[in-house]
Amino acid sequence: MYNKKEIMKYDDLKYKNHEKYGIAILTGDINGEKEPIPFDEFEEKYITEVNYEDDYFYMLNVNRFEDKLLLEYIKLGDEEGFYKDWSYKRFMEALKEVCDDYDYVYVNNFDKSEYDNFARAFFLSMLIDIKDYKNFNAVFSKCGDICKTLIKITEQRLKGIWWNFEYEKDEILFCKMFLTPYFNSLRFDRIIFNHGNKEFGKDYVLETTNIFGIKDYYGVQAKAGNLSGSANTDIEEIVTQIDMAFDVPYKLIDGTEIYVSKVIIAISGNFTDNAKERIYRKVNRYKFSNLIFIGKKELNSIIPQIP
Repeated sequence: MYNKKEIMKYDDLKYKNHEKYGIAILTGDINGEKEPIPFDEFEEKYITEVNYEDDYFYMLNVNRFEDKLLLEYIKLGDEEGFYKDWSYKRFMEALKEVCDDYDYVYVNNFDKSEYDNFARAFFLSMLIDIKDYKNFNAVFSKCGDICKTLIKITEQRLKGIWWNFEYEKDEILFCKMFLTPYFNSLRFDRIIFNHGNKEFGKDYVLETTNIFGIKDYYGVQAKAGNLSGSANTDIEEIVTQIDMAFDVPYKLIDGTEIYVSKVIIAISGNFTDNAKERIYRKVNRYKFSNLIFIGKKELNSIIPQIP
């Protein structure tokens, strides 16, 4: 796929061709077609309208330039003022920020008008080399998946679940901007942020109700960056905090003392040099079986990835 600079060049050509030659229409449902659609179906110079609809975009225009195809996904004005849980203005701004992060998608028309619904516009372009695909069906599927993933990433970002490399250096930022929204998305009954000098191994206490209707509690120890098994001081510190998390009760607001049944070690980097194995060897068997390790790899897996 081509970068923004190339997409912009062919976007300009597309509009010039449109003024001269107009529009062609590719009929039929692409997803329902039994026979593959060859690239010869797309005439050069014409904008070809293709049936398309997903959760957000509802138009697709395609331009062919020799071995290149320019795909333009379109969202125009809507009478409704909201997209799911967000105003269109807020969602479009967030989607634009997400698209700006990826070099192979380009927003060529962006109007976030909040007061004139029909003036809203969001045009997203991608440029591909047809030699990389067997037929148009493959392009349709690949680029459509990218659009859908961009929408999912935007929704996650608006919920507060997205990755910022600053999390790998700043523990408080990692907690407040990622872990708290993430734990909220898991629908715990209560999330208590307990970061400070008297946390006793529990930066968070997470309350849930188990399958028997009994309250259950998780402790969370959060760390910024990597945790290395070769760093004896770090391993000893984590083991000490694990022991405190299990052994020292947490006092709820009503004075009730509770003990956690599991401890989560959540880090914004990676577990390296057998760090998990070294920790397992230093805690007793009960604690060993009730530890959960979550690192950058696992946390990133909950964020939609561009196919």
